[in-house]
Amino acid sequence: MSEHAKDPTDDGGKPWGLWATVGFGILIVISWVATQQMALVVLAGRGVKASEAITLGWLVAGMTIVSAPIVVGSALLLARLRKGISVAAYLGLAWPGALQALRWSLICLGLIAASDSLSVALGRSVVPEPMVAMYQTAGHLPVFLFGIIVAGPLAEEFLFRGFIFAGLHDSRLGPIGAVALTAMAWGSLHAQYDLYGMATVVACGVLLGGCRWRTGSLWLCMLLHCLMNIVASAEVMFILSRR
Repeated sequence: MSEHAKDPTDDGGKPWGLWATVGFGILIVISWVATQQMALVVLAGRGVKASEAITLGWLVAGMTIVSAPIVVGSALLLARLRKGISVAAYLGLAWPGALQALRWSLICLGLIAASDSLSVALGRSVVPEPMVAMYQTAGHLPVFLFGIIVAGPLAEEFLFRGFIFAGLHDSRLGPIGAVALTAMAWGSLHAQYDLYGMATVVACGVLLGGCRWRTGSLWLCMLLHCLMNIVASAEVMFILSRR
């Protein structure tokens, strides 16, 4: 586990229990989706359906940026309300060591290479077509990339590998259950992809959950998530440059 200074508010308490974690997690997701829907109406009007919005890059980025503070703020608040454990200890807000970050980054790149190789062997694109469509409609590229590479991973990691992982890890499900369930729940949010694409997301979620378990660092999970999205962005831009 990562080393970090002892917080005076941490007296050995534990995260919220299993069902409280699940319930609060569902409420965060509902608030997250509701905020995105409001952003959808404000940014694009009532004429655009959610099924259409996921292919409009500028709109996806805007919805992601607007809704991310809701998720992060909710996770921080719920961790703060739990007595006997500091927010840092609850959510894993510990910085990893340089060698630790390098090791997990290489593992992450290895998974990406293996996934891409499998996709090529199966005659599939290395990136899902909905992702390509988003980049074709990105609008202002720096804002789009901020939404995809920074805001998205920030919100998703605070929820899945931060708040939810902590509660599941300390329940009877244990660390293996926490890794598996957070990966599957995270994968289920990527319903714009086909089953193969969602399975790839779940595999990445297993890596991120394993990182959270073995290092205790949510920041490192965010770094890896950002790295995944940076590589995916580079791949999409390469594909588009060849068309």
